Amino acid sequence: MKIISITVVVIFTIFFWLAECGSKNNVKQINAENFTISYGMSTYKAQDKMEQEIVDALVKDYNNIKLDGTTNEEINYDKAITIIFINNDQISGQVTVDDKRICRIEGNKDSYTISEESNIYPNALKVYQDLKTKP
Repeated sequence: MKIISITVVVIFTIFFWLAECGSKNNVKQINAENFTISYGMSTYKAQDKMEQEIVDALVKDYNNIKLDGTTNEEINYDKAITIIFINNDQISGQVTVDDKRICRIEGNKDSYTISEESNIYPNALKVYQDLKTKP
């Protein structure tokens, strides 16, 4: 009986450990009411300039980021987009990503590569270009 109990505990421990390791490839899920977006040296606030659907789409892209792992490659800040998501007047999430899919999440000191499935960079670039034309 004791062996069965130990076996069950070991199996549950391994299961939860594997589940925790698998979750590290994703970012913490956020919500946002608006955001600030930067490309190079230009920064724009989306507040009162973008429809909530656009904000929600960027939040969805952020929440769907899949990280392939850490990298020693530096972010190319000349081609990087930084998005700071705001919810209830507080930062709920932040990402900096460049055209090579190198990113930094929420001020983390590590750089990561983003999976090919993640669309945050091309979609954020379109939003940035649209936002900079608005008064």
